[in-house]
Amino acid sequence: MDKKAIYNCKKQLIQNNLGDALKAISELKNNHYYSSLHERISKIQDDYHLMLSYYRNGFPDPSRDCLYNSLLRKLDRIANDAALIQRLILYPSKPDFINKADEIQPKEITFALESFVSDTALLSLDDNSASEKGNAIYKQHHEFMSKLFNHISFSRQWHKEDMSFYENLVVSPTVDNRDAALIVSAITLAVITHFDIYKYLALAHIYQRTTDMVVRQRAIVGWAMTTTRTHSLYPEVKDVVTEMLSNKDTAHLLLELQTQIYFCMNAEKDNAEITRDIMPNLMKNKGFDITRNGIIEKEDDAMQDILDPESSDRAMEELERSFQRMAEMQRNGSDIYFGGFKQMKRYPFFYTLSNWFCPFYQEHPGLSNTTSKLKNSKFLDILQKNGPFCDSDKFSFALALATVVDKIPENMRSALNESDATFGPMANDELIHSEANVRLMYLQDLYRFFRLSDYKNYFYNPFGGEDGRNALFFAYDIYEGAFRDSDVQKIGYFLLKRNQAKALELLLKHNPPHGDVLKHDILCALCKMGNGQYDEAYSLLDKVLQQDPDNRRCLNAYARLSLLLEHYEDAETSYRRLTEMIPENKTYTLNLCISLIKNSKAQEALNMLYKLNYESPDDLDVTRVIAWCLMACKKIPQAEKEYNTILNSQTITADDYLNAGYCHWISGNMEKAISYMQQYKSMQKDETKLHEEIKRDQDILLSNGIRPSEIHMMNDLI
Repeated sequence: MDKKAIYNCKKQLIQNNLGDALKAISELKNNHYYSSLHERISKIQDDYHLMLSYYRNGFPDPSRDCLYNSLLRKLDRIANDAALIQRLILYPSKPDFINKADEIQPKEITFALESFVSDTALLSLDDNSASEKGNAIYKQHHEFMSKLFNHISFSRQWHKEDMSFYENLVVSPTVDNRDAALIVSAITLAVITHFDIYKYLALAHIYQRTTDMVVRQRAIVGWAMTTTRTHSLYPEVKDVVTEMLSNKDTAHLLLELQTQIYFCMNAEKDNAEITRDIMPNLMKNKGFDITRNGIIEKEDDAMQDILDPESSDRAMEELERSFQRMAEMQRNGSDIYFGGFKQMKRYPFFYTLSNWFCPFYQEHPGLSNTTSKLKNSKFLDILQKNGPFCDSDKFSFALALATVVDKIPENMRSALNESDATFGPMANDELIHSEANVRLMYLQDLYRFFRLSDYKNYFYNPFGGEDGRNALFFAYDIYEGAFRDSDVQKIGYFLLKRNQAKALELLLKHNPPHGDVLKHDILCALCKMGNGQYDEAYSLLDKVLQQDPDNRRCLNAYARLSLLLEHYEDAETSYRRLTEMIPENKTYTLNLCISLIKNSKAQEALNMLYKLNYESPDDLDVTRVIAWCLMACKKIPQAEKEYNTILNSQTITADDYLNAGYCHWISGNMEKAISYMQQYKSMQKDETKLHEEIKRDQDILLSNGIRPSEIHMMNDLI
């Protein structure tokens, strides 16, 4: 009931309806869980009743609108606090981190953070007990920071004084940068879950003021993700967005950030590709060692060298291709380590909420077992400075190492000290320490938390939502018209490439073109294609081509749609033009041949296909079109020969069985025809698909002597 009351209140607030919003939220006054809010609700009710009284009596009040909006904002802040309380009520068996999220005074926070900096600075001067003292200092500080992290993450709405305090604290040179980064993450969790104008502004101000790169990147990530949670009650949000985007570097950063978010969300798909296509090659090539000097072949197997002297060269090439593919995926932003580390988040270390967001450092109390086993080793220092993983994965790596370090050979333990051999070719120093990579690593930390943590349900997931909408901050009203056409185009094609047509639709809706309408129309048409709106896309592309007839991207899409919609004359015209523009493009030539066949010009197509076949004799796609073309030319024995070649290959498709079935049907070999078409049918999810395809292809059947009655009979036979 209370959840519904809060929802109804927020709904009315978005519509600026204060009266109904008050009626909705008043239901909470009957629930003792919200007793801390009762007085605040009553105060707004009294103020509004007084406003109504003045208005009823006809008293003029030039500040009436301002006061009304002020009451709306106050009530919205109460509703956000109520939502926080309600969220915690949902989880009666709360974990310890919520129970520890009690009040901490600003003076206590400042003293604890500044004392830690001075205490650690003094450690280097004390040679006698530095290790013991240091462990105690780091442990005490870790406990305090965990408590502070919980306090901020579950804090209610801030006042302006809170905003100023935390802003100044985070950018202060007397506060450790790791502590500052952790505070920014706590603010982010709090404000993306329940919007708070002062937390939101704090993130923007921290981004603008801090000199630390890690803190700065965390702040902009939090700010960008939080902007999607705002609404019209806070006009200062628009001011901050305008101010931020007036800086070209920030605008470019946000463009890059938007793509990086989608790379993170693609982690499972990337992991599937690595597992399916890359790891099998790495596993089967056991004849090589991976060292700091690259991939080195083990001692040759003499018999293998006699039986297959080129096998080692092929294996080396395969192995190198696998590593190059992984390195390429990493350079492009893919999360290549997610699959490997997702099983390593069950250590007790991750039962502490703040540890999911803590910058990696080897003095962390949670790594005490690892550090004790790696005495005098540089490994953790190397991992901290040059490890190609996000912080969460670095902790997982170090924790896992502690469980196996006693069992690995001495020479491998010695190798942990060699900085140039630890992470191999994947770890490029320049890449690791770039702003873009620091930001990407933090996004991966966030993604792991919202994907793997037991505590994820306490917070709003910025990566979730239907069609990934939550992640597309470009598509929200607050950014409408804020980005250049070229930026929208870049993001648009990025989304298209990843089959995110619904997200693209939202992007285009909120980003009308400033000048280049043609490029915008092409992107709209491609979006409609992705959403299956073929007729609308076709009309839009036709309009664009009338103004720019040689636009290759538009012409290509128009030609593809012409085939899909069976407008074969338009398809032929379009593919002829494309083959004139790029004669070496085999796909254009093949599609032109298909269009020609559909337009009863099979002999012309066959001449072109034989030329293609001469140039690419092993290309089965060419063979497939030749076989179809031969049927259209009524050269059935030759077509049968081509289909036999296709069906003896390693890459048979469902359509191959269907088309081979047609060929045998025409030649009178009914058993084979029925067998092949039944094979096609068994490969389809929809049982009506076969009948639809036969109807679609009936012209070529009828031209080869198959009667309409025989088509019906064949449908019954299969």
